[in-house]
Amino acid sequence: MDVPSPVEELVVGTLQVVLVLLVAPALLGITKAVKARLQYRRGPAVVQPYRDLAKWWRKESVESEAASLLTAIAPALVLAAIVVATLLVPIVGDRPPLTGWGDLLVVVGLMALARFVLALAALDAGSAFGGMGSSREVAIAALVEPALLLALAGAALAAGSTDLGVIARAGAAAGTAWLTPALLLGAGAFAVVALAETGHEPVDNPDTHLELTMVHEGMLLEASGPRLAILAYAAELRLVLVAGLFAAAFLPFGIASDVAPLPLLGAVAAALAKLTGAAVALAVVDATVAKLRILALPELLATASILALTGLAARLWLPA
Repeated sequence: MDVPSPVEELVVGTLQVVLVLLVAPALLGITKAVKARLQYRRGPAVVQPYRDLAKWWRKESVESEAASLLTAIAPALVLAAIVVATLLVPIVGDRPPLTGWGDLLVVVGLMALARFVLALAALDAGSAFGGMGSSREVAIAALVEPALLLALAGAALAAGSTDLGVIARAGAAAGTAWLTPALLLGAGAFAVVALAETGHEPVDNPDTHLELTMVHEGMLLEASGPRLAILAYAAELRLVLVAGLFAAAFLPFGIASDVAPLPLLGAVAAALAKLTGAAVALAVVDATVAKLRILALPELLATASILALTGLAARLWLPA
């Protein structure tokens, strides 16, 4: 396969940037609309997240008297970390827009950085709800991040590299042979982790503001105006990142390897189908699964780590 020229990489990278930045709020809208239908409710329109972002952006920001400079800069830092991580994941083309700048370890690290900054900002406001949400988020992250790395390690071993572009190309070239039992175990572990990363049932309820249940929402209660819009958009973009990461590692089919119009159109359609499928799957889980108690979450996330470790063991010691 020929190495694409810088101009070709720029075209594919620009297409991916435009796609993910535009569709991120729509995925949340799809999730809410499908969940409402499953619960026999009318629900909001798919475009409602866009309206919410525009509404918050026009409002004035209100700060706590205890807030420091961190509260002002935290939304930009969180969004920047998520955007850069998304640009390291191949979603449309088999080479991400920032190819060569980092691998899956960098992506996971940027996701952790965004979570850490958001938790600090919630604590900075001096709110009891912010402290509660931050403590729960950090406790969950301590279990999520190892499981996430272990799940992705199986795909990295199969491709012989931690570069997500190399992993996506290896999977696309292998076809259905890529879906070995070991990789499917890793995919199952990643699916459990994705629920925690995106704040959905049974780990978190994205539609609640009850103090005894909220995790991610607890960290946003003190945000308002443009800062709330930025943090909400970062959370929506995180869903695109997690879905794109899953697709690149475990379902890299339909990804474009050149810049011809037809392959690019097919890659965009495949990317939209994968992202929409992820949004619908989250809606189904939200509508059918009850939230677990906080003390029961370690068992769920430990199960994800065990699945990922089993997949790694199968990859290392069982014949291919």
